This record gives sequence, structure tokens and C-alpha cells, in this order.
Amino acid sequence: MAKPYPILPASVLDELHDLNCTLQAYHYLVHTAVHRLCSQDAPVDYESFLLGLQSLFQPILDGYLDIERQAKSFRESGFVGIG
Repeated sequence: MAKPYPILPASVLDELHDLNCTLQAYHYLVHTAVHRLCSQDAPVDYESFLLGLQSLFQPILDGYLDIERQAKSFRESGFVGIG
């Protein structure tokens, strides 16, 4: 059975593209940082490292949550298609 889906303006989809690119960059940053930490014997302040990762990731998460709110708003307003 077909399910309704929100019809979103292009500006929302542009935000999604930018967030996906930012998320990919964040992934590479974390991968590289963890690899470097595991391959070196240097002392690390893990609490500061984790807080730094969170402060980098929070804007990305907030962006996705904003898009989710916009999609929900469009769905509730009746801007839906059937697919």
C-alpha cells in the first residue's frame, strides 16, 4: 500500500545535501583522530576529546532535527504525495 510522504521545497533538500557533506567530513575527522590516538602512545585528555567531538557534531544533529521538524510541518499542513 502506498504511503504518504511530505513534499518538501528545494531549500530543505539543499540543507540536507550540505548536512550530508558535513557529516561525511565529520566521519573522516573522527576516523583519523581515533586512528591516530590508537597508533600513538601520547597521553590524551579523553574527556576534552569527547566534548570536542560533541561540539562538532551537535550542529549537524540540530540541522537534521530541523529538517525533520520541517518535514513534519509540511506533512501536517497537507503537502504530501503518495508513493
